Amino acid sequence: MSDLRKLSIREFFSLLGLNFVVQVRNLFELFKVAFKYYSNFEFFKADLSLRLMYLFHNPFSISKRFLIAKGESNIYAYGETPLTTLEKIVKESDITKKDCVYELGCGRGRTCFWLRSFIGCKVVGIEMVPEFVDRAKRITKKLKISNLQFELNDICTTNYDSATVIYLYGTCLEDHTIGILIEKFAQLPIGTKIITVSYPLNDFTNKPNFEIMKCFTGNFAWGETEIYLNVVKKGDSSKIKFFGSD
Repeated sequence: MSDLRKLSIREFFSLLGLNFVVQVRNLFELFKVAFKYYSNFEFFKADLSLRLMYLFHNPFSISKRFLIAKGESNIYAYGETPLTTLEKIVKESDITKKDCVYELGCGRGRTCFWLRSFIGCKVVGIEMVPEFVDRAKRITKKLKISNLQFELNDICTTNYDSATVIYLYGTCLEDHTIGILIEKFAQLPIGTKIITVSYPLNDFTNKPNFEIMKCFTGNFAWGETEIYLNVVKKGDSSKIKFFGSD
């Protein structure tokens, strides 16, 4: 019993320490964002609207409640890409205003607003939490932002035919879900870019449908990890086999 109690105390202080680190990183990110990006008036208005809209409604809590109601086992799956990391992703992946970027699991849509304001590309945010989509749509309509849309949809059933770039944060996705996405991605035009965090798509398939064009590091609230730029190339998508599947 005493060993269990000691373990629980250690876990408690470990989580407390991790939470402190995350809060400090978020605070530094806030100052960097204000300094680097608030000179763009369109983004400033969108980001301020988001902050006011979620002032008393934490997005992590909203996501947690939704996942609990949905019966999901992982109720802590929500995460946001720091905008300074997103800027690095854009530069490393050579995303331009000619692209059509789909973000899978866009949350409250902050990265989508940034992409539209700074890159000028068409942006589509896919999200399954109705509250996130509804609020993002309200801001988009209020500020009259064009070529930015938010869809309430399952990432596994969404049509990505118009995408030239797909951003998949997805570090908490189950292997089965990644397998479904890989099958969909393999049908996309050659050259379509798929950006993944922490793992390349080739870790989940035995077919050469994707080529890793680049790997670089990025900072997130929970730490540093690898980011992969996968590109669709010609392959036999009809016989894809996913590692870990029967």
